[in-house]
Amino acid sequence: MTASDISSIALTIVTIQIGCDLWFNWRVYNTESYRRALNALERANVKLQREREVMEKEQEKTILSTATTSKQALKNNDRWKKRWQRAQDDHAEAVALVAQKHTAPNIYTSILFVLLMRILGTEHSGKVLGVLPFSVPFAFIRRFVTSRGLQFEMSDDATPELTVLTTQACSFFFIYFLCGLSVKFYASKLIGIQPPKGAEGLSAIMQSPQGRKLARSMGMDPDELKNA
Repeated sequence: MTASDISSIALTIVTIQIGCDLWFNWRVYNTESYRRALNALERANVKLQREREVMEKEQEKTILSTATTSKQALKNNDRWKKRWQRAQDDHAEAVALVAQKHTAPNIYTSILFVLLMRILGTEHSGKVLGVLPFSVPFAFIRRFVTSRGLQFEMSDDATPELTVLTTQACSFFFIYFLCGLSVKFYASKLIGIQPPKGAEGLSAIMQSPQGRKLARSMGMDPDELKNA
């Protein structure tokens, strides 16, 4: 159990994360294609807001107007509904395009960190890298998280202190897990380019007209994917 092992793991994870962020910042997010996608999303946001305001005003006019017949009011309502739906579709397509630009880098980075976990896991296999400062966790958590990959052979004359120490031991997997939640996360936030609000993950892609059509063809409800 050495601090140098933990520091080395954390430093490796941070270095790889920063390297990935800088690479994708240069090869993806600093390109003309990505800037056009952001500009298209900004225009779609403006158009959506404008159509929302216009539709609300027209609906108020239709309700308050006494000269408009019910047939004409229905016709106007259908027309503004079509414009509103078209604006929503254009906005969903713009969001999906930006989300696609972020999806591939995230997938490649995840694959790289899976490989890194396998490499470092082989190097630190069977090593105790730390001891939990709190009480002994549940056996399930200890087996699959905190002490994953560790095996101890306890003799009959083992002291209670040694027994507690073995149950509180931390393996490489737990240290790697904590580094992913801390140093890796903050390095990505500081160096990486974050997607605009609403353009995160595959759910944003699936809400585009093409994505919704694909989801229905696969027997899934696009609205459920949106709320997931």
